[in-house]
Amino acid sequence: MWRLKKFCLVEPLKNSSIGFQSVKVERKRQKKQRNGQCKECRCIDYWFWAIGYMYTTWWFLSLLYGCLSATLLGFEAPVSPGVRLSREGVTALHPVVLVPGIVTDGLELWEGRSCAEGLFRKRLWGDGLAQILKRPLCWLEHLSLHDETGLDPPGIKVRAVPGVVAADNFASGYLVWADLIENLARIGYEGKNLYMAAYDWRLSFQNTEIRDRSLSTLKSNIELMFETNGYKKVVVVPQSIGAIYFLHFLKWVEAPPPMGGGGGPGWCDKYIKAILNISPAFLGVPRAFSNIFSTEGSVGFVRAVAFGVTNFDYLGRQTLERIMKVFRTWDSTVSLMPKGGETIWGDLNWCPEEWNNYDQENSWGGNSATFNLSRKAVWTDNNDISRESIPEVTKNRAYTARTVFDLLNFVTPTMMKRREAHFSYGIAENLEDPKYAHYKYWSNSLETKLPNASDMEIYCLYGVGIPHEKLIPSDKPKSIPFQFDGSEDGKEESWSQNGVYSVDGDESVSIVSSGFMCVKGWRGRTRFNPSGLATYAREYMLKQRGSLIDRSRVLSGKSSNIVGNVALIEDVLLVAAGATGVDIGGDRIFSDIMRMSERINIRL
Repeated sequence: MWRLKKFCLVEPLKNSSIGFQSVKVERKRQKKQRNGQCKECRCIDYWFWAIGYMYTTWWFLSLLYGCLSATLLGFEAPVSPGVRLSREGVTALHPVVLVPGIVTDGLELWEGRSCAEGLFRKRLWGDGLAQILKRPLCWLEHLSLHDETGLDPPGIKVRAVPGVVAADNFASGYLVWADLIENLARIGYEGKNLYMAAYDWRLSFQNTEIRDRSLSTLKSNIELMFETNGYKKVVVVPQSIGAIYFLHFLKWVEAPPPMGGGGGPGWCDKYIKAILNISPAFLGVPRAFSNIFSTEGSVGFVRAVAFGVTNFDYLGRQTLERIMKVFRTWDSTVSLMPKGGETIWGDLNWCPEEWNNYDQENSWGGNSATFNLSRKAVWTDNNDISRESIPEVTKNRAYTARTVFDLLNFVTPTMMKRREAHFSYGIAENLEDPKYAHYKYWSNSLETKLPNASDMEIYCLYGVGIPHEKLIPSDKPKSIPFQFDGSEDGKEESWSQNGVYSVDGDESVSIVSSGFMCVKGWRGRTRFNPSGLATYAREYMLKQRGSLIDRSRVLSGKSSNIVGNVALIEDVLLVAAGATGVDIGGDRIFSDIMRMSERINIRL
């Protein structure tokens, strides 16, 4: 018997087919994603391979260039001045003392805070970039000095690295003294007749003696080298701030104790043959003001070429403020403030450079810096100053090299108290006044007399043809720190770019500061040079290198590279070997320093 069953039509499950289809779609999507990722990976791989090939090719070409003989490359290898002069029979005669400039002398840690654990006798300045990257705030803390005394903060001792190694290779790509030392060695100089007068360049000049006895050490070494080298007088080669440091030494060494070294009036005449000042900042630099107000002044030239390149915040928030706070503890920054006021640097209606198209060409401040409106902090030393009071001080006012000190007294009174104790920036009315026997006047060439040493020679050796910033215009300031305003461009004027108004110099120092004293202030028998000792100005014109591979400094006139200039090295070697200023050709002038000096009206 057939059993009947009720059949029901069952609809097919759609989701089952969807499941199969979705799996296929998902697989296709994953496959496409993998293909896309592979393409991206391949692009990245190709990019890194391309970079690798470029670096490998550059490395190979550099190695090939260094290994192959110059004659195989089709040109004659340049002969260094030391080798050439040695072949001509020039040999070492007078002992040589090198006096480094600001930032070019290495500093090492002797005692520090807990954050500096493991850095004993490691360089904090020089080749210490690794320490900056590892612990930037700790690094800045240990480079700072005590705000009131200008000496060591409690628990921190940082000292200058002694010896020639202190400044021969300051940092990678920044050789400083290395070329000159090598060429001096070619004609017979070594440890017994070559000395590097290392000192802590952060301190005021008198404080280097109070804390480290640096001036006494320099005096003793000059006397020792004189006696151990056949009683030959010493040739001194200061650089940058080292020139005004040694000018201070010239007065200190003959002054009676306890303020001076007790050498007596004839000490310089007995022990020193010549002083060859390299890129001297005898009359200061306007950049010193911008370093105090902003710290951007130290990169003003870079901003003129590529504005905004330094807008980074590597040290955390308020980078500029942190660096500015450190700079304000260094008396070396204060020592570089322009000297001579409006008589030397001009006012709103006149300047030595004869600019005609800018109505406030010599001013600094007011229209010279822009404050950052986004910052609420007021970075001054005076806690009574309100944020609202800052625009009132700078409103509608241009500050010159004379009146800017009013603004400095307002913004950073603590630093200015140290300045009053250690430095002066005026022009002496009567150099016979007993007040000029104080050490605060000794580093100002316009408030001190050269020693009674008629046989001694003074040289000013400096580069020309490289812009040096003198003015940075801006909008109305509202807060501190100031920041440069690049909107004021000189357009057709070659002396203005991105708001930075420049004058002739060697990038770091203007020709007025480097050359005026040698071509006018000390030239002949003047009240600043009563014995009439000979002075010479030797300029070195910047010449562009023709090869990217050739990284030599043989033709450089920059302040940082000029010590490697072959013409300068030759001059130094010849004088050290016994030549006089007349023997090497006297003055060598390419710039308008003579005409500028004539425009400066100063009583001689």
